[in-house]
Amino acid sequence: MKIRHSILCLGLMLFGNISHAQRLIFPFLRLEGQSNIVVTADFDHPKPCPPEYTNLLSNTNLFPLDEQKKIREVTLKYKNVTTNSGPVGSVFKEFGLRQLKYADSTGTNSQLWVACFAYTNSEDQEEIWSYYGQNIVKFRTEAGDGYDAMFRNNFLITYMEYKHGLPDGLFVFAHDPMYSYADEHCAMWTRFIKGKVLGKFIVWQMSPIIYGQAEFKITDSTTFKIAAEADFKEPFDFLKYQSIPIETAWTEVPASQTNSVPNPP
Repeated sequence: MKIRHSILCLGLMLFGNISHAQRLIFPFLRLEGQSNIVVTADFDHPKPCPPEYTNLLSNTNLFPLDEQKKIREVTLKYKNVTTNSGPVGSVFKEFGLRQLKYADSTGTNSQLWVACFAYTNSEDQEEIWSYYGQNIVKFRTEAGDGYDAMFRNNFLITYMEYKHGLPDGLFVFAHDPMYSYADEHCAMWTRFIKGKVLGKFIVWQMSPIIYGQAEFKITDSTTFKIAAEADFKEPFDFLKYQSIPIETAWTEVPASQTNSVPNPP
């Protein structure tokens, strides 16, 4: 009886350890939303990056040629753009009060003034928010198509495409431009369809990670690993379950819901 009991306990221990070892947690998502996705790497269990997923902006497996062209054009479009001077072909209309779509629990700094621009030859709209040396832009056509993008020192940090007002298309997050490798590599990549993620979601990191060093170059001994990867087999409402917001969206503020905010710039 004791032997049988010992075997049973050992089996439970082994099964528990195997189950725990196989349970990978995808970052950026709340645990209750992770029951129907396939996670193959997380921050505690990174894996080598295969050549087909090399995180170069020139990798056509991740960025087809038309998308590479679009990213270059968007980067050039907003070079030296500010809240006082919009992109070529646009004119300043007014400052508009907006509400961050994903604010913290206290709502601190959730309302902001953005510079609103209109185009002289179309119904396209442009909104620009300058924030601690960063420009965050929102471009939309009359149909709600367009993109959100964030720039730091004229360097593209995030780019997220929209169709009919919903995230739809490429989402990419670049590496911090303070590092020498940043111009050619990205840190996060996925695609949305009608507001939901479908397919792969990949996060990369340098290996080894070097902390406290402001500048270093890629060598044979410093390569990228996949720090997190998930495969969404069906459309997944990522924005609903996100624990760390990846979308830098804002919406108009009804007059009845305005907080005490400073006057527009």
